[in-house]
Amino acid sequence: MSDALNQVEYTSVGGSRSEPSLRLYSLSTCAFCRRAMKYLGEHGFSYQYVQLDQIDFELKREVKKELKSRYQNVPVFPILTIDDREAISGFVEDRWAERLGLS
Repeated sequence: MSDALNQVEYTSVGGSRSEPSLRLYSLSTCAFCRRAMKYLGEHGFSYQYVQLDQIDFELKREVKKELKSRYQNVPVFPILTIDDREAISGFVEDRWAERLGLS
């Protein structure tokens, strides 16, 4: 495995909730990605994010490959990883609320 996920320069967003550890993989042009970021912020979560369309093409390709390998099925953006153990693909508020303990 290439370890591409550790080569990315993430942007950190602070919040009152630091657990679980969250990383968001998004696209700058994605409305669902913007909604996901707003949702995390409104609920006070700290998280890191990267907009994959804003990074080097080769690194982006390696990141997508590693995400798919590590988390099996991550077909759509945004992709939220939780404690580096699982990933939620796409922004569906009810699913996120359940997984993040908000429901």
